[in-house]
Amino acid sequence: MVEPSSDRRVVFRGVVSLALNDGNLTFGEKRLITKLARALRLGDQEPKMIYDSIIQNNVMGEGVALTNSEKISSYEQVLETFLIHTDKTDDDLRIIAYLRKVFELSDSEHRAILRSLDRQLEEIVHRNVRQNIRYELKGTMDRLSEIYETLRVQK
Repeated sequence: MVEPSSDRRVVFRGVVSLALNDGNLTFGEKRLITKLARALRLGDQEPKMIYDSIIQNNVMGEGVALTNSEKISSYEQVLETFLIHTDKTDDDLRIIAYLRKVFELSDSEHRAILRSLDRQLEEIVHRNVRQNIRYELKGTMDRLSEIYETLRVQK
């Protein structure tokens, strides 16, 4: 179950817990977690504190709330990192799907983010590479939709 949240610490803790669920952090998961910590603007010590609270099963204090635009920006940054710098495994996709659920991003918001990333791609990537990335993106987003649909929101 995914409980929607605007709390930076809660969101980060949820992603790290999800990544640790199988007892192994892949390179892609580490990259996404690192990007998320920066996107959420966590303090220098917060990621370690949150990780320690997961390992020790401790309650953690509340963090600063995210605005809707910060949620969208964080999701976009992590999604971009996923698309460019990971192997696009199901474990990595679960993190993306989790963020979309926890941030309660609608289909239209998700599509708008994808269009924005596509426009950025137009500006920085050679045509042949761009076509390859778009092809991978379509398959990956289909798989993301499958994983997204299996996550349930807890209210």
